[in-house]
Order: sequence, then structure tokens, then C-alpha cells
Amino acid sequence: MEKIILQTIFSFASCLFFSITFNTPKKELIFCGLTGAIGMFVYSLSANMFNIDIIIATFLGTIFLTATSRFLSHFRQAPSTIYLIPGILPLVPGSYMYKTMYGLLKEDMVYFYSQGVFTVKLAGVIAFGVMVVLALPYSLFNFIKK
Repeated sequence: MEKIILQTIFSFASCLFFSITFNTPKKELIFCGLTGAIGMFVYSLSANMFNIDIIIATFLGTIFLTATSRFLSHFRQAPSTIYLIPGILPLVPGSYMYKTMYGLLKEDMVYFYSQGVFTVKLAGVIAFGVMVVLALPYSLFNFIKK
């Protein structure tokens, strides 16, 4: 359980500092970090505690963080991309991209192909999760009145 908590805290910090780097308005910084933390918490919880496949866990994390960014967009009256772009960063399959290129440079084509296919699956699942939630009507996210 402490692994999940640590991953959530570090995801919050990385999304917050990414947002600072790209000049996000100061009043939105905490919410940017929160979005990334929620996505990573759902991913870590489903992958580590419930032993769900990494691809499905990534999809669930993406669904939750995109829904959070849509809700915050309505609640805070800001574009959802302010929360979505930094929030998606912890789920991006960077280590798998590295392994794919490593296999290519070592000329191990079987390893390169297997890691490349897995990387494309993860990236596709992230894109599909974002697309599913963004296709929902905006009125679904206004259940709390200001």
C-alpha cells in the first residue's frame, strides 16, 4: 500500500512542477497536480492491489483523470486541457519507449517488436480513454452547482 501512496505523491509533485514549467495560472496548479495524482492512484490501485493487466489499469487511470479534468473544467471555469495535459504525464509509457529503442539499437528485433507493440497498445489505450470521456456531453459534469 505504501508503494501506491508514494506513486500518488510523486505523480502529484511531477504534474504540479510540469504545470509550473509551462506557466499554468497559479490558482490552477494544485488542481493540475490533483488530476495526475488521481490518475496514478487509480492506475496503481488497479495494477498493484487488484492485479489487473497494465493496459486495462492504464485505461482506467486515463478514464478517471480525464473525467476529473472535465469536472474541474466546469467547476473552475477553465479549459480542460489545463488539467488533462499535465495529468496524463505519469501514465505515458516512457520506460517502454526506452526499451523499444534499446531493442532496436541492440538489433534484437524480437525484443524491439514486442516492446514496440506493447508501447503502441499503451499509447492507444490512453488516447482511447481520453476520447471516450471527452465524447460525453458537457452537461454530465455539472452535477455540482457553484
